[in-house]
Amino acid sequence: MKKSFSKQLNALAAHAHQKDGDSNALKYVCLLEIAGMPLPKSSFLITYFEALLYLLAYPSSPVEHALVEKEIRRIKSFLRREQNNLSKLLQNTGLPYGTILTHFSHDTSRWLLSHADLKTEIDSFAETKINLSELLFMTLPTTEKHIAESGLESHEIMDTLLVSKKNRLAFILKEFSRLDQQPQVKDTLFDQLGIYLKVNPKGPGFSKASNRLAGGQIYYHNELLSRFDHQQLIQTPLSKPKKLTDSERTQAIQVVKNSMLLTVRETDPTTHLQPGSFRIYALDRGIAIALYGMEASRQLPFESYVGYTVFKNGLPVSYGGSWIFGERAIFGINIFEPFRKGESGYIMTQLLRVYKNVFDVNYFEVEPYQYGLDNPEGITSGAFWFYYKYGFRPVDKILYKKAEREREKIKKNTGYRTGVKTLVEFTESNICLKLGNKVPPSVPSVTSKITRMIQRSFNGDRARAERESIAEFKLKTGIKRVSEPTSYALNETALWAKALNISDQKRLSVMAKMVNAKSRDMYAYQKLLLKLLTKL
Repeated sequence: MKKSFSKQLNALAAHAHQKDGDSNALKYVCLLEIAGMPLPKSSFLITYFEALLYLLAYPSSPVEHALVEKEIRRIKSFLRREQNNLSKLLQNTGLPYGTILTHFSHDTSRWLLSHADLKTEIDSFAETKINLSELLFMTLPTTEKHIAESGLESHEIMDTLLVSKKNRLAFILKEFSRLDQQPQVKDTLFDQLGIYLKVNPKGPGFSKASNRLAGGQIYYHNELLSRFDHQQLIQTPLSKPKKLTDSERTQAIQVVKNSMLLTVRETDPTTHLQPGSFRIYALDRGIAIALYGMEASRQLPFESYVGYTVFKNGLPVSYGGSWIFGERAIFGINIFEPFRKGESGYIMTQLLRVYKNVFDVNYFEVEPYQYGLDNPEGITSGAFWFYYKYGFRPVDKILYKKAEREREKIKKNTGYRTGVKTLVEFTESNICLKLGNKVPPSVPSVTSKITRMIQRSFNGDRARAERESIAEFKLKTGIKRVSEPTSYALNETALWAKALNISDQKRLSVMAKMVNAKSRDMYAYQKLLLKLLTKL
């Protein structure tokens, strides 16, 4: 009886995540069988491609890995011939020749326009309450503002402005670039424009399978690691980051940014990545973790939003970030869909290890969305218990006790499952992992003091509060001129010093150094912040 592609694909899926000898043998047979079949022109092709991605990240042997690479090349050749016929199927999949159709921020759109492997153009404008004419009124020279007042539709006003069709995206992006010094205003207005882009790869090289770190030795898996001492691993010292040449750093950053584009996602740290902050830590079992911060104009008050990308055998398998303030961090993890049945717990623990060692974080909090709030998948997957397994507990004392009782029920009855109602109830509180004996201060504990100070000392006049706090801080610390990037940190630090009535010269000296470090070196800034917080 002739075997169908779908049946062989189901058989491959049944064994793909098993690493025992029998499963590896059956998996290889399935791959050989599929390799001898015509590739389908249906969603089965997408399912097969994602199964191959998983096997690239978690190969069992060099022979299996070589066959997977061969099948990836076969898919590329197939799609080179069939891309026009399968354009709708391939859209937003990350397969070779697959177009991407979505809405991006101004900065990402600008980056796309300069991407050597892509051709990006306007697909459409969504129906919004504000049109391009109204927005261009804020950016056009005064001699052309009357055109923007005419109420023309998006393409009509560009016709009037003599903008050719091929240059329309570049024109819009350049106009909004005039607002670069007001990034939040720019983002809000550009988002209201509702512009949808169509991103077309110029060749087969732009795909999830090709988007990898260069070089590196392949790690072959005899097993998937699910049992390990997570507490000991978190405490394990870390080697220094890899030494990267300028070209290696540029290539690695491109892979990080591409990984978001290929999955039709966008995060602030990847969009506004500061190249000088980029580091890669090589770890065990084929894992590497890239850390990166954001440009000065995009940084948050007091804390550092540090993004990460996790690589497994060179492929991006996870992304996210932490909002770090001294010893405290709000932590989030996202595993890309094809890799969710891999070593997720081990990957998360390695992330915690990196953040602890690099930034001296001893307290991690996870917000409820990660395990179910407005996230049905988090409830159905029991994500709360995933975090619980690795030491996270509810911050709320009542929910903490409820979780302990629920855990006892699970221990006593192997068939017991926590009900949906209870899992939803757990999302009423953050969960935390304590690596020390204390709960470090949070950013709101600082900002709330500043708000009270502004009301008490300046009668709510925020402009005056900023102006006088900065003048006083400069006088006490000897700071004279500051660059534009540094001014963001100066404003917040001066308000902090005023709110806490800090007059001690040692602490003021640390704060002055923080002002200069915030915009250029998040690692140095974190060390200074830790020093300050121990003195407060």
